[in-house]
Amino acid sequence: MRRLMPAGVSGMLPLVAVFVALTGSAIAYFSSNGEGAASAAVTKLAAPTISAATANAGGTVTLSWSGVTAPGEGAVSYYVTRDGGEAAGNCPVRPAPTTVKTCTDSGVSIGEHAYAVTAVWKTWTATSGTKTANVTIGAVAKFVIAGNTTTPTAGGSTNLTITAKDLNNSTVTTYTGSHNLVFSGATASPGGTSPTVVNSSGGSISFGSNTALTFTGGVASVSSSKNGVLKLYRSGVANIVATEGSITTPAPLVLTVGAAAVSKFAVAAATTTPTAGAVDDLTITAQDAYGNTATDYTGLHDLVFSGASASPAGNNPTVADSGGEDVTFGTATAIEFSAGVASSADGENGAIKLYKSGAVSLKATEGALTNTALAITVSAGTATKLAVTAATLTPVAAAADILTITAQDGFANTATGYTGAKNLTFSGAAASPSGAAPTVANSSATAISFGSPTAITFTSGVATATTTKNGTLKLNKAGMASLTATDGTISTTAALNFTVSAGTAARWALSNAVSSAGAIGSPCLFTCAITALGNSGTVSARVSVTDSVGNVVSELGSGHAAKVTATGTAGSTVVGTPLEIPATGPAMSVTSFTYTAPSSGAFSNTLTVAASVGTAYTTATATASK
Repeated sequence: MRRLMPAGVSGMLPLVAVFVALTGSAIAYFSSNGEGAASAAVTKLAAPTISAATANAGGTVTLSWSGVTAPGEGAVSYYVTRDGGEAAGNCPVRPAPTTVKTCTDSGVSIGEHAYAVTAVWKTWTATSGTKTANVTIGAVAKFVIAGNTTTPTAGGSTNLTITAKDLNNSTVTTYTGSHNLVFSGATASPGGTSPTVVNSSGGSISFGSNTALTFTGGVASVSSSKNGVLKLYRSGVANIVATEGSITTPAPLVLTVGAAAVSKFAVAAATTTPTAGAVDDLTITAQDAYGNTATDYTGLHDLVFSGASASPAGNNPTVADSGGEDVTFGTATAIEFSAGVASSADGENGAIKLYKSGAVSLKATEGALTNTALAITVSAGTATKLAVTAATLTPVAAAADILTITAQDGFANTATGYTGAKNLTFSGAAASPSGAAPTVANSSATAISFGSPTAITFTSGVATATTTKNGTLKLNKAGMASLTATDGTISTTAALNFTVSAGTAARWALSNAVSSAGAIGSPCLFTCAITALGNSGTVSARVSVTDSVGNVVSELGSGHAAKVTATGTAGSTVVGTPLEIPATGPAMSVTSFTYTAPSSGAFSNTLTVAASVGTAYTTATATASK
């Protein structure tokens, strides 16, 4: 149909779209303004034809259709519907038609589906007839995992076969190429070795990380030790799951992993801080290289224990054998294992007794099997005795000797709990000839005579003297001496024996004094009182050279003699003087002097011993009176 504008109309005449309804879809369309004469042709937009709707495995449908010619200027575009709704995949949809003439719909459920293609030109549309496609294998919905064994050994290889399946359990053969799967369902071994799967490049990837596997026809299988080799290291049941995005394994592959061959022991103790001599129960576990219990290690096994030594008192560490007998460390000990474990109870089959306090590195060994040393710290028991040592056992009389006093348990370990101020009483040594008692300086530096409580400070079981306090010993009598100590509850078990030598020559002294009557005071050494002697009474004595506390010195050398003089009441006499001191042996005169008192009346005479030849030592005196 054609329409002509009347010839008589002049000027600008707006042209608008003129719609002429004809049969079918014929439409006349004008889009320009002008004046003068115009004509319009009436046509229609043809509908496309779907040439193919091909269902593919994996829930996709490939579509193609014929193109149509635009009635005028501009291109024709298309969109696809599936079952009346929008298609998916890369198919164009109603809000965004494109000029493509083929596409692939995805995510299509299993079953028959109707497709239509609509052509669009400007505001015109024309829709094709429907084309059906029957999807028999849907999109991947799950992974199914199989292994070449369901009972692998820890550290061994299991070849996995992983199949992509749809909801109906059909293999989705279009699931191909490289896919990043994440594996789960197994944990690291007790020794910390993580489970792995070898990827398509041969790398061992830990569970929980992306593992690239190559699928062919919906299946990933092992080739050349790559692309799915599983290694598990923890014994027990594992439930292997593979996941990619929302795709997972609803029925895990169940594997029962057995321990590998025994390669070591693991040793644990009821306590790692036992008291010396106490029973400590051990648990000994046979393990494979990954720390799994080697359950086939059973029956009696001869283990040798080491890492501990005897106590100071000589008590050897022991372990109880399967019969409950205590066997010394270093000796083969029969230990009974059940399913890879030997555990002691009530002090039997592996119970240890350690007697030396301090650090222990316990090991159990059978051939090449051993354990990482178990660190144990043994504490001393309660103090049961005192032990005393001295800086020297051959001190010089009156010289300071440094004592160390240690509180010990029953095995001679230092009893560290014995601490603070303790009152000790010392005994075992005698006074010197001058009467100087043996002493120990207390913690305040006061010299306390043997036999009296002496405050001594202990730190962690030990009291150590200085040159002035807290156990400074002075023995004054030359010769053999001993020392014992007690706090009233615990004591030394054996005396500490000394050999004391005389000090340096320092004084003259009277020796072996006798009188004809009256009484001689004691000691009669540096000073002497002789009372009630009576007229014409006599006093005889030898003279000697001593150290500062009255011990006679020896080996004085030649050139030493003493004279004895009497002063006071007239009428007394002294004979036998001077007296010579021997050059060798004890420095004591062989002969004696004799003093004779006045023959009548009361008297008081002072006898003085002083050097007549040689060194002028400190004088000695005696007073005779009536």
